[in-house]
Amino acid sequence: MAAVRQKAGAIIAAALLGLIAGLWLAARIQAGPDVRVEEVHFTGRSGAHMRALLFRPVGADAARRAPAILAFHGYLNSAEMQGNFATEYARRGYVVLAPDQRGHGSSDPASFADGFGGPDALAYLRSLPFVDKDNIGLEGHSMGGWAVLSAASAFPEGYRSLVLEGSSVGAPFAPEGSASFPRNLLVVYGQYDEFGGFMWGPGAPSATGTNAKLRATFGSVAAVEPGRLYGDIAKGNARMLLTPPVVHAWLHESSAGITPALAWFARTLHGARALPVADQIWPWREAGGALALVAVPVLMLGVMALDKARQQTPVDALEHKVRWVSLALFSLVPAALFIPLSALEEAVIGQNWLLRQTFTNQYALWALVCAGLGLATTRAHADHSQNVGGLRAVVFALLAVGAAYMPVLLFDRLGHVNPGWWFITIRPLSLARLRDFALYLPCFTLFAWSSLRTLDALRPLDRGSAGMAFAQASLLLGGGFALFLLVQYGTLWLTGHLLLAGEGLRTITAIGFIPVFITVAAFGTASRRLTGSVLMGGLVSGLFVTWLFTATQPIGV
Repeated sequence: MAAVRQKAGAIIAAALLGLIAGLWLAARIQAGPDVRVEEVHFTGRSGAHMRALLFRPVGADAARRAPAILAFHGYLNSAEMQGNFATEYARRGYVVLAPDQRGHGSSDPASFADGFGGPDALAYLRSLPFVDKDNIGLEGHSMGGWAVLSAASAFPEGYRSLVLEGSSVGAPFAPEGSASFPRNLLVVYGQYDEFGGFMWGPGAPSATGTNAKLRATFGSVAAVEPGRLYGDIAKGNARMLLTPPVVHAWLHESSAGITPALAWFARTLHGARALPVADQIWPWREAGGALALVAVPVLMLGVMALDKARQQTPVDALEHKVRWVSLALFSLVPAALFIPLSALEEAVIGQNWLLRQTFTNQYALWALVCAGLGLATTRAHADHSQNVGGLRAVVFALLAVGAAYMPVLLFDRLGHVNPGWWFITIRPLSLARLRDFALYLPCFTLFAWSSLRTLDALRPLDRGSAGMAFAQASLLLGGGFALFLLVQYGTLWLTGHLLLAGEGLRTITAIGFIPVFITVAAFGTASRRLTGSVLMGGLVSGLFVTWLFTATQPIGV
C-alpha cells in the first residue's frame, strides 16, 4: 500500500508540475515583456455586462495612443479562443480587446443579443484613452465575424479595416455587404470549411469566389480571384479573398488564418510596430496550453490512485459471439444517435429559463438516452457489487476534480490562460454557471457510469495490461464518433461538402468528443483496476465532463 501511494504521489507531483509549467509558458508568451494582459468588464447600452481580455502594449498611453484591434471569437467559444491572434497583434503594438460574446464565457446572456455584443465592445474600445480612434481594425472568426460586422454597421466611421475568418456578410445574422461596406475587407475562407453553402451561398467552399453574395461585396461581376487586391485601401473599399486549404476551426490554430490578418492590418492600419508577419510565437502559447490540458486528467488519475483500498471484483464477460456483437453496437449506436437526438432536442425542447445552455441540452438528452440503452443492455450481466462504497468513491471523485480545478482557477485569474488546445478548453466556472453545472451533472454522470459499467460487462477493464485495457476502452467509447468524423470529412475532402451537409456545427463539436471519451476511458480503467469498481471513474468523469461543457457552452436565454 505504501508503494502504491508513493507512486500516486509521484504522478500527482509530475502532473502538477506539467500543469503549472504549461500555463506559465502560455501566460508568458501571451503577455511577453512589452504587453500587459488584464481582464476588463463593461456595460453595454442595454445594461448587459460583458467581460473581455485587454492586451495593452506597455508604451500605449494618452500621450502615445496606439492602433487597436477588436477580436471576436466564434460560437461555443470564449475570449481565450482569440489568444493566438491577440498575442501576435499585441506584439506588434496594437491594443487588443478580445471579448466574450454575449451569452458566452462571463458575458451576460443571451447569445445573439445586441449584435452579439459587437457594438458595445467597439464603443468600449474606442473609449479607452490610449487607443488611436483613427486606427482601429476589426477581426472575427465564424460568428465573431457577425459580431464585428454588427459593430462596423453601428460605427461606420469607427474603424478602418475588417477581417472575416471563416465568416460572411448578410442575412440572417449579419448586415449585408456591398462594394463599400464593410471598409477594407479581407475574407479568409477555408477550402474545406464545414459551412460551405451556408456562409457565402451554394457551391463548395473552394469555389467561394463564384458566389453572388461575395461578388456583390467585392463589386465584381466576374468570379473573385483569391489573392487579388480589389478596390483601394486609401478610399476604404479595398477587398481581398484568400482560400487556404484548411477546415473552419483550424483558422485560429494555424498561420493560414493568423498570417493574412497580420499582413492585412499592417497594410490598412498605421502606427504599429514593423515586425515581419512570419515572426510568430503563438505556437509556444498553444504548446503550453496543450501540456496543461494533458496534465489535468493525469492529476485527477493521481488522486484517484490514492484510493487503492478494495479487492478487485471479477466480472464474467458475455458469451463470445454475443459480446462482440454487443461491443460493436456499444461503439456505433451512440454515434449514430448523436445528430438525430440533438436535432430532436433543438426542435422539440430547446433552451429555457431552467435548462438554458443550448448545446448542453442536446448533449444531455443524448447522454440520457445512451445511458438508458446501456443499462437495459447489461441489466442481467453487470455485477452490482461494483457499486458498493459509494460515499468513499464520491469523496475521492471530489478530491480528484477539486485538485485540478484550483490551479486552473488560479491561472485563469492571474495569468488569463486556460489549459487547452485548438477549441478544446478547460475554463473555470463562473458563479452564474454553477447552477447550470448542478442541473446537468446528473445527466453526464449517469451516462459516464452507465457507459463504463456496460463496457466492463462486455470487455472487463481488469483483463490484460492496463495500457491495452485503456486503449481498447478508448477505441470502444470513441470509435463510433471517429468513424462518423472520418466519413464526414472524407466526403468533404472528396466532394467539397460534408455527407450531412447541414450539420457542420455538430460535426465540429463531435471532434471534441474524442478526447472526452479518451479521458473517460482512462478514469474508468484506473477506477476498475484500483478499486474493483468503475463507480469512482464514472463519478470523476461526470464531474469533469459537466465542468468542461457548462463552463464553455453558450447560454441562449
